[in-house]
Amino acid sequence: MTFLTFIDRVIIPAVVLILLAGGIGGVLLGGALVLRTEAALQFIRRMNTWISTRKVFDPLEVRHNVDPAPGPGGRRPILGSLVAVGGAVTVYLLLVRLDFTRSYVPGVNVTRWFLSGVALEATKWILVAGSAFACLVGLLMLFAPARLAAFETRMNSWYSSPHLAAADEKMHLPLEPRVEAHPRAAGWTIATASLFVTIAMAGLLIARLH
Repeated sequence: MTFLTFIDRVIIPAVVLILLAGGIGGVLLGGALVLRTEAALQFIRRMNTWISTRKVFDPLEVRHNVDPAPGPGGRRPILGSLVAVGGAVTVYLLLVRLDFTRSYVPGVNVTRWFLSGVALEATKWILVAGSAFACLVGLLMLFAPARLAAFETRMNSWYSSPHLAAADEKMHLPLEPRVEAHPRAAGWTIATASLFVTIAMAGLLIARLH
């Protein structure tokens, strides 16, 4: 299955069905606002229950130090040796033993052959960069623990998510007051617009089935 076929057979029908369901829901909500105004407004208020994420993320805000205790002079010789040797060996194997160069074979999809080759090469060089960095960290553990400690202190800056998410902890309901002030007009508007969407999506779905 090609990418365009996947979009045509999976993505587009899924979007059509989602819009169809949303249109039907909009028609029902609009009809409820017109025919049973108070019950519809109570349903809207009940669905607008506010759930704060702060309590959910509080356990994640606890700092945990998993670094092993350094030896004399801040050195960690065993761990540093393992990291440095492992990184160097991995770089050697990736550069010397792993080759993704492939010649083009007639009959193979050119786009797929090119994209798969690019993905494999990109993955290889990402692993090479990561392994070289690991080797460097291991050498710093052995010969320059003070510089490694300063680098770790700079990289381990603590960012608290409540400060970043503070703006999202406030409810913004610009439409509800207008709907409550004019429920029937809002109901007719929602129902009419949703009906057009429902008819259009149903027509597209029927056309695709035939």
